[in-house]
Amino acid sequence: MDIVLSTTKPATAKSKKKKRGRFTGLYFALPLLVFVSVFTFFGIFYNIYIGFFEWSGIGSKLFIGLDNYVNLFHDPNFYQALGNTFYFLVMTIPLSMALGLLLATLLNGVWGAGGLFKSIFFLPHVIAVVTVGTTFAGIYEPNFGLLNTMLRFAGFESWTHSWLSEPASALNSIAAVYIFANTGFYMLIYYTSLLNIDQEIFEAAKIDGAGVMRQFRHIIFPMLSGTHITLLILGIIHALKVFDLIWIMTEGGPGGETELISTFLFRESLLKYKTGYSGAVSVVLLLIAFGYTAFQLRVYNKVRR
Repeated sequence: MDIVLSTTKPATAKSKKKKRGRFTGLYFALPLLVFVSVFTFFGIFYNIYIGFFEWSGIGSKLFIGLDNYVNLFHDPNFYQALGNTFYFLVMTIPLSMALGLLLATLLNGVWGAGGLFKSIFFLPHVIAVVTVGTTFAGIYEPNFGLLNTMLRFAGFESWTHSWLSEPASALNSIAAVYIFANTGFYMLIYYTSLLNIDQEIFEAAKIDGAGVMRQFRHIIFPMLSGTHITLLILGIIHALKVFDLIWIMTEGGPGGETELISTFLFRESLLKYKTGYSGAVSVVLLLIAFGYTAFQLRVYNKVRR
């Protein structure tokens, strides 16, 4: 009996110590969990709650059930903002990823002084959006802006026009600024992923006579499939939330041609005092982002298998 007791007591103490150790990480993460719960989850559930009310943000609320959602899906301005958002995503994300991958590939295998080029290409991403938007609003200015001035100097007078005031070019002009500001981020992620690829593969390819293009086609692009999907998820979620650049440059004009879901939400909430209605808009935006993320993660897991 003495032997049995001496062997079971340490085992019991060890199991208790293991159980306490499992909660140690939770204790360290608890402040962050509280912070996220208060400032994120509470906001999400509160938006869902006020979406059932007619409310200006001040005073009493009037419960109207699903009327905000019914009005939302009959609102032509909402569909215009949704269409503009989809167009903005299609215009910016693939081009930003393609340019970022191209720059990362060149930095990895072609250009010397890689540190200098990385800094130059990444710099627009760390500049404040207010600075970028204000600068390009001046560049696009129709009378004295740099772009039209250069076109006139080069003899392309017919190409000059009001880039941010004409419906045909306003959203494309902002998309170009967004690509300029965010390509450096994609480049850095792709470049980091390239460094994680075994460099002996590239050395063997060079010995076999494979140039940069063949390395890109047969090694780089296939081996970065996980990075492609990750950046696609991050890029679309970030682009869905773009507000500051649009508001600084056009405020959603002209005629709503650059209105995205984010600016539409801001306008309905803080300018028109439709807080309940904007809560319904934010819920729809959350469902779009959540649905896309779930779908993309499912695709990602299939690719990894």
